[in-house]
Amino acid sequence: MRSLPKLLIAIALAGVFALPLVKRDADASAPSTKPDAPPAIVSVAPAVNTAFAPRHWSPGSVISRRDARVAGEQDGRVVEVTEVGQRVRKGDALAVLDDTALRLREQEGQADLARIQAQLALANRQEQRYAQLAAQQNIARAQYEQLRADRDVLVQERARVLAQLAQTRHQRTQMVIRAPFDGVVAERHTQLGEYLVTGGSVARLVDIGAQEVRVRAPVDLARHLGAGTDVRVRSAGEEATYPVSALVPVGDEASRQLELRIAVQGLDIPVGTAVDVGLPSAETRTVVAVPRDAVVLRREGDFVMRVDTAGKAERVPVKTGAEVDGLVEVSGGVAAGDRLIVRGGERVEPGQSLDIQPLGPTVAMR
Repeated sequence: MRSLPKLLIAIALAGVFALPLVKRDADASAPSTKPDAPPAIVSVAPAVNTAFAPRHWSPGSVISRRDARVAGEQDGRVVEVTEVGQRVRKGDALAVLDDTALRLREQEGQADLARIQAQLALANRQEQRYAQLAAQQNIARAQYEQLRADRDVLVQERARVLAQLAQTRHQRTQMVIRAPFDGVVAERHTQLGEYLVTGGSVARLVDIGAQEVRVRAPVDLARHLGAGTDVRVRSAGEEATYPVSALVPVGDEASRQLELRIAVQGLDIPVGTAVDVGLPSAETRTVVAVPRDAVVLRREGDFVMRVDTAGKAERVPVKTGAEVDGLVEVSGGVAAGDRLIVRGGERVEPGQSLDIQPLGPTVAMR
């Protein structure tokens, strides 16, 4: 009989320990009351088949095709000079030199010419009179020939003075140093009152309407480049396509680079601006490409979130390649036409329902 209380105590303890297990089994068998996650609001864009030409980006500069240091052709003291920043038209004066000496020489030449003209007029009248006298044999033939020789000397003297006068007048025109083309005075190299020697630079003139980009590229890219090849020019966050206007087919031995010129009509940025130039670095090939914003970069592997046939999110691992114009080359389980999440996918889980909204203008789909 003494063992009966012990038995009752054991039964009671077993019931206490069994209650949590019974409750746990009951909870497991009860229907779940946790609600499904609400649809994620996302925007999508398609994967595409596109012709892909990987690019090598090189730094370049905007220059002008007409950028000249305008020099004087005569000596003289500077009496007028243009200001830096002034816009000039072709033929406008950039500087004026003192032409006093040339002006006096021109006046002297004009006086000499007037004297010779008078002497020559007199000689012509005498020749006519002497010709009549010689015909009548009233003067010696030798005297008549001497008169004609003297007149011929005057003719030659007149030609010499006329040539000297023309030269002096031409030199006077060179005392005004004029703009050879429309442009802006970028630098002034002489000051008022200074003495300018022949060949001395007056100013640097730049035609800001004749812009082009100068860039140096590795010689290995020469086989992908030539006149007319389209390249990308990027400046201040904006990017556009322009053709190569000239390729200098001579590389530098030290840097192993060659020079290109790119026509950039309509590029409204100052001369001297630094730009980046995207040059084709391989042959064009057709690839599957996705918008840059569709690729999720992770240390364990990159992936994209695709919309499946049921309208739910699906994670697809990919390997990325080159990037051009906001599109990234991918390989893996993505095909052209697949709808990929490009916005709002940060917290989307695989299998989650989606509420697809129109794509905004800021997604990388250039």
